[in-house]
Amino acid sequence: MAARYLDEFARELEKIGERAFRRRHSVPVLIVSGRTAPVRMPRPAVLVETARERPDAVRALISRVFPLVKAAGGGGPIIVGRALATGVDVEIADPSISKRHCQFTPGGSGAEVGDCGSTNGTAVNGAAVRGLTAVRLCGGEILTLGRLEVTFETAAGFAELVSGLGAK
Repeated sequence: MAARYLDEFARELEKIGERAFRRRHSVPVLIVSGRTAPVRMPRPAVLVETARERPDAVRALISRVFPLVKAAGGGGPIIVGRALATGVDVEIADPSISKRHCQFTPGGSGAEVGDCGSTNGTAVNGAAVRGLTAVRLCGGEILTLGRLEVTFETAAGFAELVSGLGAK
């Protein structure tokens, strides 16, 4: 399933109903909420056009939803990275995200996240994730992947969030 925007999910929920929506979207998701300020990064000597200089690139990611599913099926952790490549399951095209940035291991009603040695790091609610030492997620946590802020939602939490959007 390709990443889509929150408003598209709200329209889908209205169209098919909550029960069918919950069956169709039964995996945890990441929802892009914004960008953080640069951290201790000196300005490059050569002018480089980054997402900061291209606000259209940042806006294109806001409210995008990325389901946490294995690209090739099978088991094992779900790898999030900057581009689809060998071993990357979820692509988030942002220059501050490493090729293989972090990994999620779904389990129970949540998931665990670990950093894959990314250049710009992974944090959960502001606390840095140290290597592959797993941090448990229950839903609603704010993750920082590089400079991108995303919200982790369980499948149930995502359905509740989307149903609240449709009520507006």
